[in-house]
Amino acid sequence: MAEFIKIGNEITVKPKLEGISYELINNKVYDLEYDRMQGRSYLKENGDLNMPKKLYELEEDNKFIKRVLDYFNSENSGKTTGILLAGTKGTGKTMLSKRIALESNLPIIIVANDYPANKLTSFFKHFTTPVVVMFDEIEKNSYWWETKDLLGFLDGVEATSKKLVLMTCNKTDEIDDNFFDRCSRVRYFKEYEANSNSVFVRYMAEDKGVKNIDEVVNFIIEHMEVKSFDNISAFLDEVVLFEDIPLDKLAKDMNLSLNGVIRTGTSNSNDDEEDLF
Repeated sequence: MAEFIKIGNEITVKPKLEGISYELINNKVYDLEYDRMQGRSYLKENGDLNMPKKLYELEEDNKFIKRVLDYFNSENSGKTTGILLAGTKGTGKTMLSKRIALESNLPIIIVANDYPANKLTSFFKHFTTPVVVMFDEIEKNSYWWETKDLLGFLDGVEATSKKLVLMTCNKTDEIDDNFFDRCSRVRYFKEYEANSNSVFVRYMAEDKGVKNIDEVVNFIIEHMEVKSFDNISAFLDEVVLFEDIPLDKLAKDMNLSLNGVIRTGTSNSNDDEEDLF
């Protein structure tokens, strides 16, 4: 067996590799990690994306997904197509990111939070297989890299295969300004408001078997400041479990920001204070 390999005029010792040939599998999830001791990047199989049993969809989101994928699969798209999804935790940006990834029908690579950003380009420039690359909460990794460190990767100058890069963030003001108004880096930007999921409240209440639906739905829409899926679902669970407790008392003891509900502190008095609306 030959001990050397020749590329052009260069001859080097043939690397000793163990293992078998492997092709990335569509819709399968891989974690991108970095071994700092050996200075190497590698992928690790990680099953499938976690999706809820019940998926609440906005027609607006469905159209957005179709538009993103139509562009990515077109002849006009570049090697790297960036999508930034922003908004309060639990408003649906991560779920939308997952839906785009799955509907792309490509291998899905999730970048570890501690992966060095300056290694991204060198790793992916060896790819010929189109892939989805996912970053979650990109503004939260400042210990390892700042968002500006991603700009070179998003420029895709050395890219050899098409990449659909999906990024989420909670606060856009913590992201480098050069992310914005540069469609060659981030072509699509979608921001969720705190009440983006109000339209789903009634459907979620029906699915959870809430009895006094009108009262509960009106309470949530009127008094819950951050109507994320997490908050709506948690409150509805409390409503079903503790039917004998008034809605205002249920809400004020939960970790929710409320409009028109006065929280009462610990008091030495045995008298219950009234909740005001």
